[in-house]
Amino acid sequence: MRGPWWCSLVCWLGGCASSAVLDPDLVRPEPGAPFLEEIPGPLLGPFESASDALLAACGKILSKPHASAGRPDHPSFSTHWRVSSEYCAWLYYTPEHQYAVSRLTDQSKVDPAQRSKSCLLPSKVADARYPADSIRYIYALHNHPYGSALSSNDLRFIVSEGRVHGFETETKGGRVRLSIVAFFSNAMEPASCDGFHQYIPLTGQLLKWTRTASAGWQCEQTGRVTWHDADALDFTLQKLQGPCLKGAGP
Repeated sequence: MRGPWWCSLVCWLGGCASSAVLDPDLVRPEPGAPFLEEIPGPLLGPFESASDALLAACGKILSKPHASAGRPDHPSFSTHWRVSSEYCAWLYYTPEHQYAVSRLTDQSKVDPAQRSKSCLLPSKVADARYPADSIRYIYALHNHPYGSALSSNDLRFIVSEGRVHGFETETKGGRVRLSIVAFFSNAMEPASCDGFHQYIPLTGQLLKWTRTASAGWQCEQTGRVTWHDADALDFTLQKLQGPCLKGAGP
């Protein structure tokens, strides 16, 4: 009785490694390696539009175990948050003029004091079908287990990636701006794709997209970021509340 009961508890708390090993969607560093240096692709695709790829990724990421901790006002929220996981991936554009989503990773850095878990997304996608320099990076994707806004680390990460990959990509449908996206669900399990936060470095816009039963997807601008020192990644965040500007978002 003791062995099976203890193993069941560990698995419920998210410590059962075998489920992650058996999940073909998920990649982790090899034993002894600190972090992944690249993430393989594709997991999802091809897609004709970035928005189709984005919504498919939202459903896939939020379907993973403990991807959502539910609402912070839930009586058991603290327990759900402790066992929650962030998953991240790249949405990228291929030489065949289509969109794809890489496989997922849950390698992360946890800060209990700040109640934050940051999924560490590798800077490079390895898609064996294409040369590395032919891949164009569109959206850095991850989930926020309790729907919180994008963090300072999220903003700094995507600006750093923009320096490497560029802040805008020319596609068959026009120019697409690099951004970082954090999906959220209002429910714990089964989680649903209820919305996402988005930051677009090229415009400085912070957006929140929410799925509504009556009107579909609704967008509001929640802030604007102004960078003062690009090298030190020093910025000021101005909180806003209003409609999205025309052409904002995916």
